[in-house]
Amino acid sequence: MNVGSMFKLNNYTRSLRGNYFRKSLIFALIITSLPTAIIGISTYFIGIKQVEKEVYQKNQYQLEQVFKRFDQQFSQLEMTVDKGAANSLFDENLRDINFIDEFRVIQDIYRLLAVAQSSDAMIMRIDLYLENQQLLVSNDRGAIRLKDEPNQSAYASILKSGELMYWADAESYSPSGGSLFPQVLIHKLPFVSTRPYGALLVYLDKNLIDKEITHLTPYEDGISFIMKPNGDWITSGKESDSARQPLKDFIKSKVMKNEINSDSFTVKWEGAEYSVATATFSRTGWRYVIATPLSQLVEPITLTSKLMLGVSMLGVLIAALLSWFASQRMYSPIKRLVQMFGGNISSKMQDEDRSDEIKYIENKWLNITRESQLFQSLLEENRYSMKKGFLLQLIQGQLYFFSEKELRERMEVHGWDTVDKKFALLLIQLSPFSETSKRFVEGDEQLVTFAAANIIEELSTDKVNMETINLHNLTVSLLVSFEQDKPKEQIKSELFRFSNEVITMITKLLGVHVAVGISRPVHELKELPKALDEVKQCLHFRNIGEHGQILSTDDFISYVKENLDYPYQIEKEFIHALQMRAEAETIQKWNEFMLVLTQNAGKAFQIQQYMAQLLGSVLRAMMQLDVAHASAKQGINLYEQLFKLKEIDEINKWFVNVVIHPFLQTLSEKQGIEMKQTIRKVKDIIDQEYMRDISLEYLSDKIGILPKRLSAVFAEVTNQNFIDYVTEVRLEKSKQLLRNTDLKVTEIAARVGYQPSYFNKLFKKSEGMTPGEYRESGLGL
Repeated sequence: MNVGSMFKLNNYTRSLRGNYFRKSLIFALIITSLPTAIIGISTYFIGIKQVEKEVYQKNQYQLEQVFKRFDQQFSQLEMTVDKGAANSLFDENLRDINFIDEFRVIQDIYRLLAVAQSSDAMIMRIDLYLENQQLLVSNDRGAIRLKDEPNQSAYASILKSGELMYWADAESYSPSGGSLFPQVLIHKLPFVSTRPYGALLVYLDKNLIDKEITHLTPYEDGISFIMKPNGDWITSGKESDSARQPLKDFIKSKVMKNEINSDSFTVKWEGAEYSVATATFSRTGWRYVIATPLSQLVEPITLTSKLMLGVSMLGVLIAALLSWFASQRMYSPIKRLVQMFGGNISSKMQDEDRSDEIKYIENKWLNITRESQLFQSLLEENRYSMKKGFLLQLIQGQLYFFSEKELRERMEVHGWDTVDKKFALLLIQLSPFSETSKRFVEGDEQLVTFAAANIIEELSTDKVNMETINLHNLTVSLLVSFEQDKPKEQIKSELFRFSNEVITMITKLLGVHVAVGISRPVHELKELPKALDEVKQCLHFRNIGEHGQILSTDDFISYVKENLDYPYQIEKEFIHALQMRAEAETIQKWNEFMLVLTQNAGKAFQIQQYMAQLLGSVLRAMMQLDVAHASAKQGINLYEQLFKLKEIDEINKWFVNVVIHPFLQTLSEKQGIEMKQTIRKVKDIIDQEYMRDISLEYLSDKIGILPKRLSAVFAEVTNQNFIDYVTEVRLEKSKQLLRNTDLKVTEIAARVGYQPSYFNKLFKKSEGMTPGEYRESGLGL
């Protein structure tokens, strides 16, 4: 609550005294004893200083609340932007996406930017900057090429900052935005990456912030402003009187010169004295300054002192004053409740019935109860969305980095009993609209899928072991759990019976054809992505013209079951060897992949599909390493070339010559310079720290690459393994010490990082003589 609102609330609550207060006042008048003038006089002389102190403390507390509220507003804004940047729409897929071909993506971006803008009243505009496309996307201005922007050079420095989220001058990016806040909040994308591809630029409404700052000033003649740590203005409030600007400049100079060590001090200006309070924003370092005329601060004290003196002089009024004081004390619990509930009342609170304070509190309590129930329902909705999102990521294999125990714990958080359970997946696939009765048209896919998911969820409402997952694009999945000891045939029977219910209901209500695939039961949650892939491939064998098919990966066709075993592990090892540029190991894993593939896949089209999947994995690995295949520059469609090949030998030769070797060559050229620079850093560290216990793990932490990778790169660049090089450096340093110093051999061994006995043995093996013999021989002098 800002300072202005607090004063308004205090005035309101003073006028909110109704029947209960009047009854308390009458009771106090009855029990009040005869007052004396001494009480009033002593109260005046003794209590006035305390009243003054409390007024100043209250003013300071109000200012602290103002600072805290304003800081929280900006912190909340940063949290909102940070949460929006974590949206899956801004993942790595956006790095090189073609907005012409992916029209739905840019539509989703427009909607997301609009929602993010409306989430905070301070936000005036949000732009999405994409470096690779040199594109600026805004929900109200559309997509703008930076070449058309006069300040395009400013965007080039956005991604060079080491911080994920920071504030910058808005004028650098929007010089004509007179209504924009002078600072723009920049959040780099994606949310977790060492190679950002773009950023969100959040522009704030300067007029709104200026208005807010002006309203936060506790008193009518007070001023407030925000400035940078270096003294530059950020905003000085919505002050129309130009005569106030010199006062602001004067106070700013006092703050910048550090003349006052405290956050609260007083200054004199044109015969008036001002109480100045400053605070620093927790993240940005901005300074928020409020100056209040002391005359307005002491005005309530002066009024109170005159009143108290008048009471002391007018004995006839002392009884009434004491009665009023007593009634105030008795009324204080009700007053606190009124103030507490008054914090949530609307701007039209004066129109509410204030005749009975108890009734007023009761009405407020009922309102808060209703709001609490609404908040609880919203919380439940969010919990439902989080649960659906987790299950979608689980079956799509995006949670591979979690252990089985962690996955089960998260399932239990979402209300699933996973103890002694096994799982199965149903994949409900709706037919394209060309096969239906034309009830729906192109573009209704999401609507139809959503409707089907609701129907399936309604059918499974009374079954605690089922959860519907909307996969979109005319596909819905159903996750089902069973007891570990439940017979397989009984599970299959239940799944077939429920599948028939789904087919009947969806056909009746939506009029689309339905095919259901049933996966094999799996005992671990980590097996669900593979089970989903299996049931997807099984549905490829459905009869297009047939309605209501139910296919099981266990017994549909025997050779289909055999062919569903895609060699994922070999693919991972192949990709890893390819990224490590280990050509021999890459070819070896490729041959293993082809051997398993030809043994397991019985049809040519299946081999082509698996090869297409492997090709996609290779291209993704290339993008992760920022390596572009030559086909991208030449406009060649690798998938089109692949699907033209019919024989396994042709596919084998094509993949090796067109995909593997070009990738290795391009990666080698790109990483050659980087590897040399890395090894140069490693050698510098060894030369400086040879006397320490240097290991691959120690160097890998400093350089930032894996120990195994560092060892391979070191050997490739230097034609020498890591241990031999360290030994060579240490021996060379020891020979220098033997030639140029009188240190003992044991001391020299310690200086180069060896035990004396091992040093003697190693030196003799390298030089053919002991360290003492080497010193006596005078070699190297």
